Amino acid sequence: MRIQTEASQAGIFPDVGDKAPAFELPSIQGEQITLANYQPGHNVILWFSRGFTCNFCRGYMADLIAGQPALRAAGLEIIQVAPNLYQTAQDYFRADRPPFPFICDPDKRLYAVYGLGDAGALVATRNTVVSFAMAFGAGAGPETVRASWLDVANRNFVRRLHHHALTAMEQGVFIIDRQGTVRYRLTLDALAQIPTAAEFLEISEALAL
Repeated sequence: MRIQTEASQAGIFPDVGDKAPAFELPSIQGEQITLANYQPGHNVILWFSRGFTCNFCRGYMADLIAGQPALRAAGLEIIQVAPNLYQTAQDYFRADRPPFPFICDPDKRLYAVYGLGDAGALVATRNTVVSFAMAFGAGAGPETVRASWLDVANRNFVRRLHHHALTAMEQGVFIIDRQGTVRYRLTLDALAQIPTAAEFLEISEALAL
């Protein structure tokens, strides 16, 4: 795993108009993902998510998957970053992997490089209660339980339990243009909704990408 860390070490995080920090991470689809792979041909939607255990994020993924053909036609490619373990993400998506790269950052180093913070244990507890309540209310409770069990019940049990119980990472959405420049940045609470595929198309048009 290679991540450009100079910006975070200096306490300076990428904003609109800045060069997007470079990284190289494996996707669960088996490819090494770097921003350079997409330049100069494509703009990139880089989404820092809560991962497959989050029922909200699974819903956002479904919307982006449905909208991917239109996004791709507009020159937009999606990369999803998640704080899951690589192997458990592979196991979870084994039968139905997303059509865009899903890359894992369980130590949340890339989140930090892009300026995304942790709201702490109290917010983590709130998020867990709200997420499970909403999931069961929407009929997605069993799937959320299965995803959470898969993420925690492994040889990294203590590490993953710490992640779920004590950390509440912000979500982030960055649109990076063909030259590798951040053109759009949105930092979100862990439970907030990201833009829909249709809204990403509108944002792209407004940015004249």
